[in-house]
Amino acid sequence: MKRYFRNGWDWLANEPHQRQGLRALQVCLGLMLLFRASTEGRFANYLWGPQGIGAGSTIDFLHPRLAPVVDKLFTVEQGPQLLVLLMGASAVCLIFGWSTRLATAGALFSSLALAARLPELGDGGDNVARLVLTYMLFALPAHRQPRRGSLEVWLHNIAILAIGLQIGVLYLTSGFLKATGDKWSNGTAMYLISQVEWFSHPAMREPFQNPYLTTLASYATLFFQVWFPIAVLTRLRLLWLAFGVLMHVGIATLMGLICFSVAMIGLELFLVTDKEYAWFNDWQQRTLTPQLTRFWRSRPVQSLAGLSGQGQRLSAYLASRQPMPVTPSTYTEAARSRATPVGTEER
Repeated sequence: MKRYFRNGWDWLANEPHQRQGLRALQVCLGLMLLFRASTEGRFANYLWGPQGIGAGSTIDFLHPRLAPVVDKLFTVEQGPQLLVLLMGASAVCLIFGWSTRLATAGALFSSLALAARLPELGDGGDNVARLVLTYMLFALPAHRQPRRGSLEVWLHNIAILAIGLQIGVLYLTSGFLKATGDKWSNGTAMYLISQVEWFSHPAMREPFQNPYLTTLASYATLFFQVWFPIAVLTRLRLLWLAFGVLMHVGIATLMGLICFSVAMIGLELFLVTDKEYAWFNDWQQRTLTPQLTRFWRSRPVQSLAGLSGQGQRLSAYLASRQPMPVTPSTYTEAARSRATPVGTEER
């Protein structure tokens, strides 16, 4: 018991975890918020303006003395536009890793204010994004290298645990709610969803009239969500995460829930560890990039590229992506040159 406690203490205090997964989550949340800002910004006055359809207040999440001040933004036409602009600017900063802690605060404030004004506009993705953005306020900014065992490392790792637990609770709750409903337990849920015009693409309706496909899709979704908190702690974790990414790509394509799907894909990618990201990057450099290069330089592809006039540009790009081979002797000489200060030989 003492050993487990010590391991948990070291995990929290020594090194920050999930740095790459957190960046993937920041990029996905930034894309989601940028999509909202770009699609809803032109209707800002109609949605949240003084004569708009929204009539809510920020009193639900702000101090009673501060909420009336923020609510004045909705009494002028430029107020909602400024909030949408803040959301878009924060989203761009999250995507490119610029001042991510400040960008997280801006994204959280703008999304909370707009949601308080018109809560009917959002979907499940907005709710999840606001919860995760709250935890991300305590995470390390991108590219920050903290001191080992510092308070920043503690807060970062606690935020990482909070996001992970939130994902588990989200899937477990959704799975059990589905399991207790008649439509999911009898395997007809996907058929009923596919026939609702507001929540399904027309191409989805005919395939899901097949009872075998409908039953398989319904039970697979239910099984995936109920077992998610357990599966991510086993060797099946990457398989489970890959299935989740594909499932949410399908939801975005066939149901049009783009914001929800992008946020959930970010949460799936968040659970991939730093070691696994490093392994994938190494595999890409050793295997995938050389294979793509050989494919591009093959005679049939080069002939087609020559016809399109893009051959030289793509060849130069692939050549720039190739890692330079380093022989042991060259590596040794390079290491010695880095270790030898400038002017040492002259002295």
